[in-house]
Amino acid sequence: MSEFLETIRVSEGRFMLLPLHAERMSRTQTEAYGRPNCGLCPGMADVPVDMRTGEVKCRVRYGREIEAVEFERYSPRTVRSLRLVEASADLDYHLKYADRSALTALRAQRGDADDVVIVCQGLVTDTSYSNLVFRSREGRLYTPRTPLLRGVMRRHLLEKGLLSEADITLADLQGFVSVMMINAMMPPGAIPEIPATAIGGDAYRW
Repeated sequence: MSEFLETIRVSEGRFMLLPLHAERMSRTQTEAYGRPNCGLCPGMADVPVDMRTGEVKCRVRYGREIEAVEFERYSPRTVRSLRLVEASADLDYHLKYADRSALTALRAQRGDADDVVIVCQGLVTDTSYSNLVFRSREGRLYTPRTPLLRGVMRRHLLEKGLLSEADITLADLQGFVSVMMINAMMPPGAIPEIPATAIGGDAYRW
């Protein structure tokens, strides 16, 4: 079984943010195995002909070597509400592991919400599959300083100066008007922002 995943957006036949994905794979292999051992090109030179229009997810499964490259049509989930859930302090997803069982277990606590906002040691982190961006009353955009996974879209937007990092606690949520979910497949605007008041939980009331 592959140890790691890399999920890359293909838009109209073009790989998006490919250098950032390649760098993350290299860093992952260096941390896990002592050195990088594969690039993104083998097996990926050509997008399948029937996948060259619209939005497509390319999933790379790898360990020491690239083990599989898969393509599938992509459409984002509809998200209208999020539920706050508490994670244990030892939750670790700083590398994009293929084993997502800990995140899946947290998502299972969403109740009637569409997904979860994971809180770790008092700080807001991510949803089960995306980074978060909060819009302040002044229109500024903030992303949690300590996400579970430093996503490539998050990094891209930070490098462009479009986001600022901040420690975000539950008490801080009332200072925001909306929240958006981002990841490699979901640039800003891919799914609508939702009101910050759509974030709820047993231990939190607006």
